[in-house]
Amino acid sequence: MRRHLIAAATLVPITVFGIAQAGVFSSSVPAAAQVPVVPKALACDSHCSPAWMDANVRLDQIQLVGTAQSYKQRPDGAVMSLIRMGGKKDAEALDYGQPALSAQLDGDVRALEFDVAYDPQGGLYKSPAGASMAMDLLPDDYIDAMKKPGFKVIHVLDVDYRSSCTALADCLTQVAAWSKAHPRHLPIVITLHTNDAKTPIPGATRPQLCDAAAMDALETEIRAAFTSDQMITPDQIQGDHPTLRDAVLAHAWPKLGEARGKVIFVLDDTAEKAKAYQGERKSLEGRAMFVMTDEASPIAAFVSLPDPQQDAARIASAVKAGFIVSTHADEDTREARTGKMARRDAAFASGAQIVETNFALPDPAIGAYRVSLADNPHAMCGQQLTTEACVRFEDGALPTRTVAAALP
Repeated sequence: MRRHLIAAATLVPITVFGIAQAGVFSSSVPAAAQVPVVPKALACDSHCSPAWMDANVRLDQIQLVGTAQSYKQRPDGAVMSLIRMGGKKDAEALDYGQPALSAQLDGDVRALEFDVAYDPQGGLYKSPAGASMAMDLLPDDYIDAMKKPGFKVIHVLDVDYRSSCTALADCLTQVAAWSKAHPRHLPIVITLHTNDAKTPIPGATRPQLCDAAAMDALETEIRAAFTSDQMITPDQIQGDHPTLRDAVLAHAWPKLGEARGKVIFVLDDTAEKAKAYQGERKSLEGRAMFVMTDEASPIAAFVSLPDPQQDAARIASAVKAGFIVSTHADEDTREARTGKMARRDAAFASGAQIVETNFALPDPAIGAYRVSLADNPHAMCGQQLTTEACVRFEDGALPTRTVAAALP
């Protein structure tokens, strides 16, 4: 999901997891017909039982649905009218909203993403320029939250500023509360991206630079919400291996039974920001977050390969090696508006462990499009364990769900 500075720049005319994935998801195709065969959902065998999966399936062998901009709310109508002056395409890319975090977690979602802006003194982002231009009357609770010190959760500064949780501390508190109420949940991956780019519109906020001090402050906010025993950290994975990458290549990820009820933090940012977070450390020792980076880095564990169609071979290779890969099922709301499923299906079939979307639940204002593990015909129960495509799991107290979502 790209950053929408084009839309921001043209705001006004004058600036006019989990199901275990098999690693090989291709269906057999008759040579003569060349017609794809969709696997039939068969009854799950003993390899799909919670106890078996907890003891035998590693964290890098599950597939999760995650939301990008998990906090985002649809902009006010007047703000959207201004954004549309910059062009239909960029306006549509911002014209959507996400359900509450608890509603997402109650469904298939097991990966969340937050864009965070550094605000150590408080009040820096309480008066968005776009709100002034559109005469969007901001609620008192928004202003009060913005006045407090701490990281703020904002998609595009001064433009796309409405969030279901305005402060990162509030977002993390909500996740922690849900986790406490569901202690056997599959691990929740929380990706953070720092937002310190000034939006090119009149009166725009000059953001605080996310430097090394900001990264330390971000670490502090994470550890205020979650204790060490509630997280899976780089140190836990690296263990006695020379580098984090070596540990990943040795498939040192924990089994699901060890990972349940925990969260995993990942910094997805520029190489410069990753270096600021790492500091002078040899690896990520003592840090709460993993870092999205390329497969060759000594601190590589999580890899972002957004295009599951163009990057299919690289995704498959990285997953096989032991990396946890994130890819995108849709981009800029295009798939939701057209109803095209090719990218979504490619994302599931790629084997990437995290499939990101803006539509884990359908947006009623856009259409029926969604990205759910329940719609994944390629999901397998364990790595090459059976010939069955173990897609659905029947639980009398629950609707038909994927194995991953139905586990306690």
